[in-house]
Amino acid sequence: MSDARILAPLLVAFGLSTGLSAIGDNTLPIYDGVGGDFSAPSSLGRDVSLSEFQAKVVLLFFGYTSCQDVCPATLGHLRALVRNLGVSSDGVQVLFVTVDPENDTVDHLRQYLARFDGRFIGVTGSRDEIDRIASLFMVTSHRSHGVEVTNAYNRSKTYADRSYLYSHSQQIYLLDKSGRTRALFFTGSPLEEMQESVTALLRE
Repeated sequence: MSDARILAPLLVAFGLSTGLSAIGDNTLPIYDGVGGDFSAPSSLGRDVSLSEFQAKVVLLFFGYTSCQDVCPATLGHLRALVRNLGVSSDGVQVLFVTVDPENDTVDHLRQYLARFDGRFIGVTGSRDEIDRIASLFMVTSHRSHGVEVTNAYNRSKTYADRSYLYSHSQQIYLLDKSGRTRALFFTGSPLEEMQESVTALLRE
C-alpha cells in the first residue's frame, strides 16, 4: 500500500501534515485524538508504557520483523536519523510496535532491533493489546490473503519457521515529551526535515 493511500485518511480526519514544511512559524502542531498512553511487554524484558518516556521525544513505528522491505528500510532510516542527532539522541527514544505479536516475541524483538540500534525498544503483547495500541494511533494492519513466508533464509532466527505477510500503515509518529503526536513521517521523508522537527521538540 502506498504512503499516499495510508496517509490520506489521517489528513482528511485531522488535517495532518508532515514535518515543519507546512508550519509557517516553525512550531509543530498538536494533533488531538491521535495516540495515547499504553502499556505492553517489551524487548527490555518488562512492560513499558509510553508515559515513562515523557522526558524524551519519541519516534513510534508499527511493523513486524518478517517484513522484508518497508520495515527494515524504515528502521535503517531511523538509525541514520539518531546518528545524525549526535549527543542530542540521548533525548530521543525509538519505539517499534509489532503488528505480528504471535511471531515477534520479546526475545526476538531484542535480537532483531539490536541489528539497527541497541537503544531501539520493541513492543509486543497479546493480539488484543496490539490492536488497542494500533487503534490509538489509527493504524491498520491485516494478513495479506493468508500468504505465508519462510524464515529459513536467516539461520540466526530462533522463532517460528514460517510467518505471515502483513500489510500495515507505514507512518512514523513523532511524539513530544508529553506523548502528544506532533508530526508524521515516512521512510522517504528527508532526514534534514525529520532532524529539524525532532530538534524543535527537544527544545520545548
